[in-house]
Amino acid sequence: MGKKSGKNSFIIQGSILAFAGILVRVIGLIYRIPLNRILGADGLGYYGTAFEIYNVLILLSSQSMPLAVSKIISEKLERKQYKNSQKVFKGALLYGTVLGAAFGLLLFLGSGWISTTVYKQPYIAPALRVLAPTLTVACVLGVVRGYFQGMGNMVPTAVSQLLEQIMNAFVSIIAAYQLGVYGYSLSKIASEAKLLKGSYAAAGGTLGTFSGALIALAFMFYVVWINKEVFKKRAKKDKTGVVESYSTITKIILFTITPVLISTTIYNIGNLLDNPIYQNIMQGVLHITREKTNALWGVYSGYYRLLTTMPIAIASSLSTAIVPSLVRSYTAGDDEVVESKVSLAQKFSMIIAFPCGMGLTVLGGQINSLLFGGSVSDTSTIMIFSIFTVVAFSLSTISNAILQGINKLNVPIKNSAIALAAHLVFLPILLLVFKAGIYGVVIGDFTFAMTVAVLNAFSIKKYLGYNQEYVYTFIKPFICSAVMGIICYAVYHIGLMIIKSNVLWTLIAIIFAVVAYGLALILTKTISKEELYSVPKGGMIVNILEKIHLL
Repeated sequence: MGKKSGKNSFIIQGSILAFAGILVRVIGLIYRIPLNRILGADGLGYYGTAFEIYNVLILLSSQSMPLAVSKIISEKLERKQYKNSQKVFKGALLYGTVLGAAFGLLLFLGSGWISTTVYKQPYIAPALRVLAPTLTVACVLGVVRGYFQGMGNMVPTAVSQLLEQIMNAFVSIIAAYQLGVYGYSLSKIASEAKLLKGSYAAAGGTLGTFSGALIALAFMFYVVWINKEVFKKRAKKDKTGVVESYSTITKIILFTITPVLISTTIYNIGNLLDNPIYQNIMQGVLHITREKTNALWGVYSGYYRLLTTMPIAIASSLSTAIVPSLVRSYTAGDDEVVESKVSLAQKFSMIIAFPCGMGLTVLGGQINSLLFGGSVSDTSTIMIFSIFTVVAFSLSTISNAILQGINKLNVPIKNSAIALAAHLVFLPILLLVFKAGIYGVVIGDFTFAMTVAVLNAFSIKKYLGYNQEYVYTFIKPFICSAVMGIICYAVYHIGLMIIKSNVLWTLIAIIFAVVAYGLALILTKTISKEELYSVPKGGMIVNILEKIHLL
């Protein structure tokens, strides 16, 4: 059993990261309520625009850093090149610092030009200047997180993410209020007061992002410091005699980070392009009013994407954990273990994606009403598509990670580029020919992700000779989630006939859904005893199920 657990330990590590990711998003949902009220309409607009720019630069600089560094480190450790792994870490730190500083300076010095010339919103400049040093911190933070992930340890990353979000929430609320008051005091005329208050309040909100990244980086360096003797002892055990120069290390870093960066950029750039495509076609060609298109985009981005990205984040956490694990097995030439990990990663990803997507499809409107207020009917229709989006993006995310883990770094670039090209043709057709409106954006999203997933599946088969298993990976999880969805729907609507309370019956329906899905997985034998041992507290779960004769 121990051996099996060792092979599948990435599931436990991925679960730790996923649990932290969920907590981070819950904290994010909670603190945005008071923050949005402090920012007001103007401040919220400045805050959102500043983060759109920041997110593009993060995508281009540090988003792929942890994965790329973890891949190099895990490969060096598998070859027992402990000294080289330390040199990679030092080289990556230098690379991350230089890259982050360059992007930070670009944003800080260019904030005036970006805000006035490009976006025609001069009041976003203070927020951009505050976010500039965050880019430097984020790059270095990505390197340190990748270092521990490469060792197969996701705990430091998980803890740092929680610390980051808590500090972010705390500072954002206080700084937004205080700087908003300060901005108001700077105004010389009444018409300027509201704009300056919103501008400085937005800068205060972004100060939370910088503070959170800084505390996370301090924590990660503390973990490095307390483990320095362990790293020194490990380096002394290096008997390989292979000592690479820093120029060679630099080439390795560049040749690994660059394709991962390009792949990540292409994979995510579609979301950035969807808004201008949608707005230009709807307003410029179909002559829909700006107010209506903005309102519909707000429903899509503020409700649909916000909720569907939460379960997708679990697949992202699993992919973060599988890359170093897969690199080690692939480097060791253990084909059987590689295929086992590929199969298990895809299966667990789907076991999570199907019920999450089905739950949002059935209760999406109710959950939005519970969290954000408003009528259930406001978002119920768009949330029906959730299962397609969650499953497609979860599958494409995990399959991208698998290809990167087996050293096929250029393949996800090609597959994502093909899918993006198809998406940029398909989306205007949906908007112009089928008049699908905001639903065209939703359909375009999940068809893009599914195209990536299908192309990746062919690539995995080509390079690994891997034959995909369908019954336990796709069919049974779907059937179990469908049963769960029916029970969930029935409990909510029957309950509503008794007591008219969306809050009460949404919560009760979710509880029934969790129990129903868990029982369905066990009764249909979708998940085996051996696989249960691979999840956190798996032994305890097995013991309980055996005592009640369900296993």
